[in-house]
Order: sequence, then structure tokens, then C-alpha cells
Amino acid sequence: MATSERERLYTPSEWSKRYGSEELRQQFFTFCAKITGKVQKTIKCELNVPYDTTERTKYDIYGTDLPEDAPIFVFIHGGYWQEFSKDLCGFAVPLFVENKIKVITIEYDLCPNVKLEDIVAQIKSAVEQILKYAADSGSKRICIAGHSAGAHLAATLLHDDDWINRMTQEGYFALLKEIVLIGGIYNIKPLVDISFGIALQLTEKEIKNWSLLTLNEAKDCHINGLKVIVTVGECDSPVFINESREYAKKIIPIVDNVEYLLLRNNIDHFDIVEKLLDPNYHLAKLIIKCLQPDMTI
Repeated sequence: MATSERERLYTPSEWSKRYGSEELRQQFFTFCAKITGKVQKTIKCELNVPYDTTERTKYDIYGTDLPEDAPIFVFIHGGYWQEFSKDLCGFAVPLFVENKIKVITIEYDLCPNVKLEDIVAQIKSAVEQILKYAADSGSKRICIAGHSAGAHLAATLLHDDDWINRMTQEGYFALLKEIVLIGGIYNIKPLVDISFGIALQLTEKEIKNWSLLTLNEAKDCHINGLKVIVTVGECDSPVFINESREYAKKIIPIVDNVEYLLLRNNIDHFDIVEKLLDPNYHLAKLIIKCLQPDMTI
């Protein structure tokens, strides 16, 4: 495959029917900044809670005036592990807080300042702290969602038996009811030859360990009581669509409840999360139903 063709296939903004590639990215960043600025002013929140020692290893909690034991929706942003931040994730907040669900948005260090394996470790540390926070506050239901590179990071939780066993022994893992992987990328090897891969500086070890689609692993445990939704928009890159479908197939033997969801109506890589503001959006309804199973939506 020619490099230019691969570059386009790994550039999700090239495939939208709404705008041109660069205009779409600018529209998305503007939208995210505007929404996040508004929610930080209008929704009770606690910002910049540290979970590690670096400047970016922090998360924000929205809905802090909700009951202590409210269910929790955790969102991990994308950006090819090298851009974006929790301060642009306001689209994940209003609808869920309105439905009495706390929202936590996670920040992490970015490449090339750190390696991909460092980011993976940070996400596990953040999630562990959030699970402990949930347990201490009496919350019984947690959903973790990741978008794009954030979907990859959320998915790494499924492939670390030691982490799962430790969370189970602590009594935390049972609180996690659902992982939603949105427009994710699960094979990182092809990124080496394109511009997005420069900042990642991937090593052979990282490619082997974090190309989740091609992991050759023998799982010691089967994951029960957890639903995983692998979803992607029909106007995302064909590579992202194919990897999402194949990754859903891959995890069926290790997770007892897996759903692959192709969102139609011209949903692309960006409005697939923008629409989390819409109470009639199918994906938003699925998440709310998981976290508030007795609620009529």
C-alpha cells in the first residue's frame, strides 16, 4: 500500500460527509472548547484531581452535587495519543449529569513526551483511583468509554490479567458494568509508516504489546459481568470500521457480553461523540440504560 493511501486511511477526518478534513478538525476543536467552557461554568464540578505526579495526570469530576452513590460515566479522550485533553470533553457531560450520572474525564501525558506504554500505565492508575473513589462513595455502577486512541486505552484494561485480578481482589472490578469503545484503533503497527506515527516513536516491544488486534495471548481468566460495546460510525475510515468489527470478534472468547454497533445516518469519527449531548442518540441511550437500568428513556 502506498504511503499516501495509508495516510488517508488512518486520517479519520478524510471520510466525513459534513466537511473537508481540516475544516472538520477545526469545527470539532471549536465545538469541544465551547461546550466544555459552558459545562465548567454551569455544572457543579471538581477539576484537576491528581492521580499521578505529572501536570497532565489529572481528571475532572462533574455532577459533584449529585448523591454520593450516583453511577459514574468515565470518558477517555482520543487524539492519536499526542493531542487533545480533558478540557475539550464537555460533550460527555450534560446529558449524563441531567440523568443523575456523575461524569469523570481523564487526562494523560502525550507522546513524544512519554511513551505509549507510559500512557497505558497512567490510564490503569487513573481507573484504579476512580474505582476506589466509586467504592468509597457507595456507587454501584461504572461505565468507561474511550474515543479513538482513548478507545484503545480503555481496551487495554481487558488484556491485563494482573490488573483485573488486583481490582477483583480489592472488590472494585464488579463495579465496572460496561466498557464502550468508540471509533477505536486496535492495531498500531501500520502507524509506523505515516505522519501520525512520528510522535509515537514506537518500539518493536510496544507494537507487539499494544497492537490489541493481533495479540497472541492465552487468557488466564474469563471476564464475567461486564458488557463491552465496540462501536464506530459508518463515515469513519474503512480501516477503523474494519478494526472495530475484528476487535469485537477477537474479544468474544474472553468477555461474556460483546456487542458490535455500526452507527449509520452518516455518523463520522467526530460527531459519534458530539452526539452524546442528544437524549435521542442511540449510543447515549445505551450508556444511560446501563448506568440507570430502572430509568425509562
